[in-house]
Amino acid sequence: MPHAQGARGLCEDAGRAVTSTAGARSIIVASNRGPVSFAEDERGQLVPRRGKGGLVTAIGAALQSSGGLWIASAMSDADHRHAGRTIHVDADRESYRFRMLPFDPQEYGRFYDGISNRVLWFLHHHLWDLPRRPTFEGLALDWAAYRAVNEEFARALDEEGPPSGPPPVFLVQDYHLALVPAILRGRRPDAPIAHFSHIPFAGPNEFRILPQSIREELLGGLLGADVVGFQAPRWAENFLLCCRTLPGARVDLWRSLVRWQGRRVRVRIYPVSIDPAALTEDASTEPVARARDEIARMKGDRRLLLRVDRAELSKNILRGLLAYERFLLDHQEWAGRVSFLALLNPSRQHLPEYRAYAQECVALAERINGDLGRPGWKPIELSLQDDYARALAAYQLYDVLVVNPVYDGMNLVAKEGPVLNGQDGALVLSENAGAFAELGPWAVPVNPFDVEASAEAILAALTMDPAERGRRARDLRKAVSRNRIDRWVAVQVRDLERVRPPEDS
Repeated sequence: MPHAQGARGLCEDAGRAVTSTAGARSIIVASNRGPVSFAEDERGQLVPRRGKGGLVTAIGAALQSSGGLWIASAMSDADHRHAGRTIHVDADRESYRFRMLPFDPQEYGRFYDGISNRVLWFLHHHLWDLPRRPTFEGLALDWAAYRAVNEEFARALDEEGPPSGPPPVFLVQDYHLALVPAILRGRRPDAPIAHFSHIPFAGPNEFRILPQSIREELLGGLLGADVVGFQAPRWAENFLLCCRTLPGARVDLWRSLVRWQGRRVRVRIYPVSIDPAALTEDASTEPVARARDEIARMKGDRRLLLRVDRAELSKNILRGLLAYERFLLDHQEWAGRVSFLALLNPSRQHLPEYRAYAQECVALAERINGDLGRPGWKPIELSLQDDYARALAAYQLYDVLVVNPVYDGMNLVAKEGPVLNGQDGALVLSENAGAFAELGPWAVPVNPFDVEASAEAILAALTMDPAERGRRARDLRKAVSRNRIDRWVAVQVRDLERVRPPEDS
């Protein structure tokens, strides 16, 4: 999915916001995937490829303003050849230090595919076919690798912190590194530590699918932080309810805190947003203009439905296509008057279940086109490639944007589309997307598992009164603009400072 690439004014705003809250502390960020990956040119010089997204920009600006550091796993061959040393990253107006950690490929595979993807991702997104999966074969070896990688991250964070003076602020990112806070706490008892989960968090019933020892280690790992952050209130509530099952934890739901091992751990909401100005600038390029002309010709005088997703199981692409088919079968007067553009970005194609899912999506679109299409009208145009310019162009032209994940931590497509759209397009939004907490009042809500109800939601979006569509489109843009990504890091640092005692107390 596309996310705005440039820093622009966001960099200065984010930097100022963090400087005003972090004070003399530096910031050290840890994530599995870093803000850049590297290749080598013919002279053996590192050539950076910067990650996309306002979040990368906001964190990078915060690091620059605080003299901070970003630590991540080495990914590419060039990454591995230069891992272990600190590299200075210069991108747009950002400049900060970056260190990559090398891992044994087999150990990293068990950590990433064995636990992070096939266990934690599937658990928190409710993707298991429970009568058959999981069986947890090989879990002990995979979990040992997950723990070892987390221990290495914690060791690297610890050694990067200054031996004297105020300890740095440690910001640990996502489900890959759930054990890091507790391990780091053992090394640095007084350090301010935050952990943020970018994905959903399962409720206690789902969490009990995991073996008890792993459940307790995961929860205890996260509770090593001073602040545990989530994208939306329901994910935070799920975490608190899971903590109720942890022996020794005392949960205060009203105050959103957990008393654990003599400490108070705050649970907070920090919804990630986008940089509208940067996204608009990215959408003003010549490649986007060419793609826009091509899509406009394809659209003609028809209404355009759009989805922009990674070809990933949680995005619920198959049910979205089935809902469109149901809509066409139930409302045949729309035949030839509407087209569905599905822009899918290949994801995790090294895993067989993801390859199979992408193939199912393509096959279903072809079957629907064969059954319902006619000369001059192709009901579905499906593309399986990473095409940033085409996605930005399609955002500008859709009449209905379909965002129907089974579960999603946030889903930034639901925010990007309304910012760029010039058609007063309607948003069909899953109730299980984190974005629903912010955008739900102005979207057409949908139960992502209910194909027939989703078909009726498509009809409701297409037939909505024009004045109502316009009002909702404006309110969606306002809602996105209110939540500023440049404040995302600063608010977390502020909360850490509030919950920790002063250095001289």
